Amino acid sequence: MIEIQNVSLVYDKKLVLDNINAVIKTSEFVSIIGPNGAGKTSLIKIMLGLIKPTSGKVLIEGKEPKEYIAKNKVSYLPQQTSINWSMPLRVIDIMLIENLKPFSVFKKPDKHKIEHARLMLDRFGILDIENKYLKELSGGQKQRVELGRCLLKKPQLLILDEPNTALDAVFNEKMYNILVEEKQKNNTTIILVSHDIGAVSRFVDRIMCLNVKLHCSEKPENIDYSKLVSVLYGSDTNIVVHSNGCESCQFYKTK
Repeated sequence: MIEIQNVSLVYDKKLVLDNINAVIKTSEFVSIIGPNGAGKTSLIKIMLGLIKPTSGKVLIEGKEPKEYIAKNKVSYLPQQTSINWSMPLRVIDIMLIENLKPFSVFKKPDKHKIEHARLMLDRFGILDIENKYLKELSGGQKQRVELGRCLLKKPQLLILDEPNTALDAVFNEKMYNILVEEKQKNNTTIILVSHDIGAVSRFVDRIMCLNVKLHCSEKPENIDYSKLVSVLYGSDTNIVVHSNGCESCQFYKTK
């Protein structure tokens, strides 16, 4: 369980987060939505212990974020990856690189780990590029590789900052389904930052609406989307919320 207690953040004399209070339950799939500059990335960085709030605190299972992360499996996909895509490595190599021990670069991982990595590539529809070099990948392929790496270690906490980048609409649905499966199979707590309000509403357990302040934290079916858009974006914009009634929509299709 993640407890966000009275968290505020001032950066360069600007109020980025204003007294945020929320609880994210274990094995809950939560999406944080809001406009650019709303403080979404800052909030998840505070959850990860990457930056300190000006006031308040975050506890994960009763521990400070860094203490929790040191003892538990946590995966984080930032907006800008730390991978150097010009490295002379193949896709399968980058999937397995965390399994290599110091001074064992030339030692091949065991068959079980290789097979596990290949199964993850297949799950994300990119097994056919396992021997491609990183510099040869398209933006969408890179994003799928990143997502696969995040899930490979079966994290207890998975935090994704706008993972839809470079993904087409069809694969977006597949990604959401994979995340739901991960939550159900491994009791993974998932926090996903997104602008994709209409699509995420079908898959997540709860939506946190953030624009400096936390304006709501509700189940998707309990949100008044017309009011939400006005509060978050300051304009009247139609939001299409996908559900099982969207028979003519691609997001209606199930696996």
